[in-house]
Amino acid sequence: MKKEKLSGILVLNKPHGLSSTEAVEKVKKLLKVEKIGHGGTLDPISTGVLPLLLNEATKVAQFFLDGDKVYEGTFEIGITTDTYDITGEVLAKSEIKDISLETIQKIAQSLVGELEQIPPPYSAVKFRGRPLYKYARDGLFIPKEPRKVKIYQFEITSFEGNRGTFYIKCSKGTYVRSLIHQLGQLLGTGAVLVSLRRLQKSILTLDKSLSLEEIESLAKNAPDKLKEYIIPIPKALEFLPKVLISEDFSQKIRSGRQISRISFLSLIKFQKLSLSPAEKWIRLVDTRGHLVAIIDNPLLQADKPFISYFRVFKNGL
Repeated sequence: MKKEKLSGILVLNKPHGLSSTEAVEKVKKLLKVEKIGHGGTLDPISTGVLPLLLNEATKVAQFFLDGDKVYEGTFEIGITTDTYDITGEVLAKSEIKDISLETIQKIAQSLVGELEQIPPPYSAVKFRGRPLYKYARDGLFIPKEPRKVKIYQFEITSFEGNRGTFYIKCSKGTYVRSLIHQLGQLLGTGAVLVSLRRLQKSILTLDKSLSLEEIESLAKNAPDKLKEYIIPIPKALEFLPKVLISEDFSQKIRSGRQISRISFLSLIKFQKLSLSPAEKWIRLVDTRGHLVAIIDNPLLQADKPFISYFRVFKNGL
């Protein structure tokens, strides 16, 4: 299997018990790729969609790190731990009395919208270049500033005894463990995450994923079949708004020439394109269908005379 042919996004169905880094290293050895990264950390107790960025695709990791996420999982009330999940040290227990599915659903709905969320003490968020979980293991708990996240949907799908199941759609940066912890606080009982499965990250979904065992089998026995599961970079970025540019225009961009913001907006108007300020990036595609560059949305940069390149693909994709 030639290394240069393996560039794109492969969706791994991460198994329980492995960290995201451990999963990445296993796939790197199986595929013998030079560069590999992932598009969003999953804790060891979590399973599901872990986007793997192979070789050239590591250059577009940001677009998937910024994407929204969808999860389903299980929680338990009546307990609080230092990690906010079932694996942590128990800090408190409480008796469960007369808590109904409807009560929990109502409280979950109160958490829908924009929230200020504090990352869990045991998390990959860094302080002075070191992950919080490493400080926590040393007995040092570093207070972190709340960050704004968006919860688009938080449904409690079942509840019996002291355990329930849920479905969540949320923005980047959201810690589901912290959300379940907040749910427990509002219930007055405490709550921890028991299991979590990511169903979607950005446009990448679980039904398009492969397990580690499947990747290993295909890499050894059917490498051409494996390539069918690797999403080419241009295809993976089709969710970004597209502006078609001429060959002359694309050559200017590839050579690093500055492009007037006003001229670019005139091009958009000429093509009768509808560009929204809600979009962070735009992809530029030449007349042959090759991806030339990703730029910052010029509608968000009224104070700049030139368009800003986020990523230029000099050889095209």
